[in-house]
Amino acid sequence: MNRLLPSGPTLPPLFLRIPSFISLLGSLVLTASFPSRAQRVASAAPQPQRVDTTASFTLPFDLVGGLIVLRNLTLNGQQGDFLLDTGNTTALAVESTAFMDQLQPSSSHAVGHGATGTVAVQELPVTNFQVGAAHYSGFIAQAFSLAAIRRYVGPRLLGLIGYGLLREYEIVIDYPHRRVSWYSLNVAQPTRRPFVRQDSLAFTLVRGAPVATGSIGQVPVQLMLDTGAAASNLDTAFCQTLAPADQPTSGRREPIAGSDNHQQLAHQGTLPTLLLGSTTWQNLPVVVFPLSQPVSGRALGYQGILGYPFFIQHKVISFHYGRQQFYSLTPSVPAKAAP
Repeated sequence: MNRLLPSGPTLPPLFLRIPSFISLLGSLVLTASFPSRAQRVASAAPQPQRVDTTASFTLPFDLVGGLIVLRNLTLNGQQGDFLLDTGNTTALAVESTAFMDQLQPSSSHAVGHGATGTVAVQELPVTNFQVGAAHYSGFIAQAFSLAAIRRYVGPRLLGLIGYGLLREYEIVIDYPHRRVSWYSLNVAQPTRRPFVRQDSLAFTLVRGAPVATGSIGQVPVQLMLDTGAAASNLDTAFCQTLAPADQPTSGRREPIAGSDNHQQLAHQGTLPTLLLGSTTWQNLPVVVFPLSQPVSGRALGYQGILGYPFFIQHKVISFHYGRQQFYSLTPSVPAKAAP
């Protein structure tokens, strides 16, 4: 993948083989929670209550096939691994079999909607969830089978951390050093950031997921910024609306499976150009397949997903949920630290 800036050098190509059994498993959208337009998600359900006032903290992570795995977090007394998943529109999605004796029927969401299909959803009342220095309680996690992604990430995977927890932070992901920093947006004295913000990309919140607007040729495109995606993806029907010269090249075809074990055929290709803000990206590796549409009949809200191959080009990135901005970052001396 090459990045064409208004001026300056391009980056070398990056290609990533996509395992056939993992495709956007973390992009969970609960069908009963769809608002009518992109907005900050409001819910009548109990929201996560943070019981500490820590301004910032940093956690190490392991990178498994492009997915950010936070090890040894504690949920309701049980310790395990969690994915940092900006595409997850809930606060927390958990593996149902790990909490069978604590589950209750869902009060509002019969099914969860993912990129390739739907899954049955139950609820887990959260009494304590500890993420680094942050402690949460008093909310409901959505529980369903994560068996497909567990086969990829490991059997200790307990869940996916999503919008309901991330929205109170600027989340900084440092891929080279394998660490993620959480900067609270709701403290009287915010922690100074040891970095300078470079390129920025505005996003809107579509059911809690960050979605940026760009263009492919003359066609506008909405793309979810999803750390829970090992690949970048485009919807088949959308690609057919592009001019032939702007369509992804068609490469190897293989079946992909979602969290409901539904399989469909996808093909790997290369998108010639993508314009995001003032930056043009060339030769973007993508996987093309039909994105599952909401059963409600409303529009999905995006035509594709930018995943790990896109983020790693920046090396250090942040999601600032208060400003609704995605940033590329570079380290700085303390005097130039960003507020």
